[in-house]
Amino acid sequence: MATFIAVLCLIAIVICVPLVVLKPKWVFYIFLISVVFHSVLASYIYSAGNLGMPRTWAPADILAWLTLAAALFVPRERQCPSGVIGKCFIAIAILTALALIQGLLMYTQTAFTHSRVAHFAAAMIFGLRYFTNFSRANGFIKFSVFLLLAMFGVHILVRFGVFTPRVAEIEVSTQLGGERGTYTLVPLLYLSLVSIAIGRLVSKVGLTPVSVLVMMVGIGGIILSETRSMYGAMGVLAIASLLFIKGRVRTLLAFGIVGLLMVGVASAIGFDFLERFRAGTTRSGQVEIPSPFQEDTWRALEHEIIISSYKQEPYFILTGRGIGAMHPAPAGKSPLVGFYHSEYLGWLDRSGLLGLVTVLILIFAILVRSFALSGSDIPYMRYYGTTSFLLMLALTADGFFHPIFSNPRAAPLLICFAAIIANWQDIYISLYQQEDVPEEEEIFEEEELYPELTYAHSDKNIEGNPEHFTY
Repeated sequence: MATFIAVLCLIAIVICVPLVVLKPKWVFYIFLISVVFHSVLASYIYSAGNLGMPRTWAPADILAWLTLAAALFVPRERQCPSGVIGKCFIAIAILTALALIQGLLMYTQTAFTHSRVAHFAAAMIFGLRYFTNFSRANGFIKFSVFLLLAMFGVHILVRFGVFTPRVAEIEVSTQLGGERGTYTLVPLLYLSLVSIAIGRLVSKVGLTPVSVLVMMVGIGGIILSETRSMYGAMGVLAIASLLFIKGRVRTLLAFGIVGLLMVGVASAIGFDFLERFRAGTTRSGQVEIPSPFQEDTWRALEHEIIISSYKQEPYFILTGRGIGAMHPAPAGKSPLVGFYHSEYLGWLDRSGLLGLVTVLILIFAILVRSFALSGSDIPYMRYYGTTSFLLMLALTADGFFHPIFSNPRAAPLLICFAAIIANWQDIYISLYQQEDVPEEEEIFEEEELYPELTYAHSDKNIEGNPEHFTY
């Protein structure tokens, strides 16, 4: 079985080589699939002896480079600049490349091991070039929904012990018979499902029953993951959604009813989703793990350890120590580790203050732009804006406890939502050209929503380059 899956992965990679030129978007989507199921595929490839390769590998390791190459062959359709978000993308790509080069020179062995943290850069550059019209952006979101619904199906099988991939064997069975999914899949991505569902409902895009199903799957996946910080991020997302949903009292009542139903279903199947919140210790199978809120735990000491490392090497504070830089585990225990629980701490250590400040500017720019788009009178622009704002707000909160754009398995898909917001002007133009829309005065109140943008009412300018946008 392991050899069969490993050979299929190798065949998929070989097929993607000519597709870089012939069908770049196929390479991109295959890469996203390989990233979401990275752990499952990598574990089977490892069991197959890596097919004779000297190092453990996964399809995403190669497809990331192929996706970066495929970005060069995406037909250029850009008519407008991508603004601050696009500039941050370029800066982050350069800083990530420099951090990787620095790591390969200074800590070659560990840099190779942790190089997957740079996979998101390939999807980021591809997305910036690719999501320049409505059909591409909408197609990506539909693809994401189907991909994450499939991931939820696998998650259910894993949780109930029906399917146990090799990577899941390292954790003892939990309440429902299988591991929580944190080793096997990417529960963080369920936040995007919930955001998409709320965005659809708010903008009245698509069928309501489908939106409700997507939301229930996303919330169900978050609950099954039993991850405390994600519960908090989901709470932030739910509260923020009240900004966009009419009838806030009814919405709160609906959330309460759904919550009670889920508690009832969980009790019926013997699932205690509050187990990991209990004081003292929490259970993962038979293993006792200290609460992250206690003193002297990994999260509590990690910031102190990284700061102390910069005190020893202050000359790296601006540029960072590079990808593959290691730091001691809590209380100075060995072995050294290269994992960071905080997104912001990771950027500070790998790319220094330059990287951290750039990422913070990127997050702020996405929040501002997506919130502005969420007030658009155009349903699809409102859909993209609401979805991206809720997702980014939830990720910003979760980033204090988990990697988000530094997450090797989640970042390539998550960064694409930012790329859509970066290209919102081009997407708007394509909507205007492709759809039958109401009069301009009814659909676009530029002075209220986008004070920096003035639209020149001219069919001639619509067909041209960015002449219809003046700054």
